[in-house]
Amino acid sequence: MYIKPTLSDCFEAIGLYKNVPVSGTHFQFFRYFVVLFFSVILQCHTETKAQQWDFKGGGSRVVIPIDITNHIIMLPVQLNGEQLTFILDTGVKETMLFGAVDSTILRNVSSYSFQGLGVDQGIEGLLSLDNALAIGDSMLIDHHHDLYVITDSTINLSKNIGVPIHGVLGSSFFQNHIVRIDYIRKKLHVFKSLDDVDKDLMKYTTVKLDLVKDRPFVDVTISSGGRQFEKSRMLIDLGNSDPLMVFSSTLQDYKISKPYVYEFLGQGFNGNIYGKRNRIEGVTVAKWNFQRLFVSYPDTNSYSARRLVERRVGSVGNQIMARFDVIFDYADSVMYLRKNKMFGDPFNIDMSGLEVRHTGFSWLKSRTGAKSLGATSNEGTTINLGDDVMYQIELVPAYVIQHVRIGSPAYLAGVKEGDSIYKINGKYAGKMTLESIKGRLQARDQYGISLEVKRGEEIFKFRFKLVDPIPLN
Repeated sequence: MYIKPTLSDCFEAIGLYKNVPVSGTHFQFFRYFVVLFFSVILQCHTETKAQQWDFKGGGSRVVIPIDITNHIIMLPVQLNGEQLTFILDTGVKETMLFGAVDSTILRNVSSYSFQGLGVDQGIEGLLSLDNALAIGDSMLIDHHHDLYVITDSTINLSKNIGVPIHGVLGSSFFQNHIVRIDYIRKKLHVFKSLDDVDKDLMKYTTVKLDLVKDRPFVDVTISSGGRQFEKSRMLIDLGNSDPLMVFSSTLQDYKISKPYVYEFLGQGFNGNIYGKRNRIEGVTVAKWNFQRLFVSYPDTNSYSARRLVERRVGSVGNQIMARFDVIFDYADSVMYLRKNKMFGDPFNIDMSGLEVRHTGFSWLKSRTGAKSLGATSNEGTTINLGDDVMYQIELVPAYVIQHVRIGSPAYLAGVKEGDSIYKINGKYAGKMTLESIKGRLQARDQYGISLEVKRGEEIFKFRFKLVDPIPLN
C-alpha cells in the first residue's frame, strides 16, 4: 500500500493547503502522501532563494545511483558533510528534513510553530539557511541550500518504507536541470541543458506538462464504470507509490464501481487516513493506455476539494511512471517518455489484508550447523549449547502488523493488529526486507501463506490463501 508512502501530493489534498501565520510571516503548507499520507511542503510568502547546483569538475552531466523500494525513489545526499538518504519527489517544492536528524549539523536555524496542519497544537519545525547539500558522491552540490525541518518525532517514513529516510528533495531540484530517471538501471541522470542529454529524443514521446506552483500536471483520460472522463488533470507525483489516486468528489458523476475495499490508506498529521480502493478499466496517459490498474480514493472528509489546484482530480503515481524511461524538462514544460521493460507488468495489490511496518530491531535466535564455540562474525554470534544444539543470535529488523482489513484472509484466519511477524512461509521475517514481505502478501490470487506471529510471549500460527479483494470482471 504506501507510503505505499506516500510521497504523494500535498496537504492541499487532505484539506491542509492554506496560508498560515508562522512566526510573523506566512507559509503555505501542503502535501498528500498516498502511501503515508504524510509530508508537507512549504512555500514562503517571502521566497527562499533559488537552488544553485554546481556540477563536479565543472562538467555538464552527472549520473547518480538511486534505490527504489516500495515504488519510492531514494538517493544519497550529504548535508553539511553528514551522509543521509532522501526521497526524490515532484509533489513537494522545497527540501524537507525530518526531526530524527541531529539538528546540530544545521546552519542558521530558526524555530517555527506551523499551525493549521489538522492537529490541535500545531507542528513544531525549523527553518535552516545556507546549508551545503551534496548529491551522490558530491557530484552535485549547492553551497547555500535552504530547507525546512519537521521536528515531530512521530513522523517516521522509515517505518513505512523499511529503510532509513531522512528527508525529501522536492521539485525545486528539477527547475534548473534536465533530469532523467532510469528505473531499470536505477540511475538518476542530471544535465545542465537539453543539449547535454545523451539520448536520442526522437525515440521518446513528448508530453506537455502544466507547471502549477512548481509541480508538474498532465491531463489524462480515466475509464471507469463504462464511462470516459477526459482531460482529467493529474499531478505527476514521484512520491506516490500507487498507480493512481483520485479525489472522487472532484469528477462530476464519477462513481466508485464495485467491487471495492474500504481500508487504511496511510497516516497524516490529523490521524489515520481511510478510503476505498478498486480497479478500473483503464487510464490513458499521453498515447498509452493502462488497464486493470487499482485506484485509491481517500475519504472526502480527509481533503478539501475547494483547496485543490484548479481542475485537479488526483495523482499519477510511481507505479505508472516506473514503466517508462523519463526525462523531465521543466524549463520547456515537457517530459519525454519511452517505454521500458516493466511496461507490461501487472498492477499488484495486497491480497492478505495486512499493513506491515518496520518498527526497529530485535534479537533473533536461530539454529545453525556451525561447529564453533562463541564464534562471532558480522552476521551474529554462534553459541554452542551442547553437542547437538547450536544457535546463532543476530540483530535483525522487526516487523509489526499495523492494520488488518476486516473480512480479509488474514482477518478471517485470526491475525490481529499489533502481532509481530516471526516467519512467513517458513522464512524468518527478520531476514527479509519490508519490500520482500509486501511482495509475498501480493504474490497472486490463491497463493498460500503460512504466517507465524508473536503475540506477547506466545507464538501463533496461521494459514490462509491470498484473495484479490477487487477483481475486475
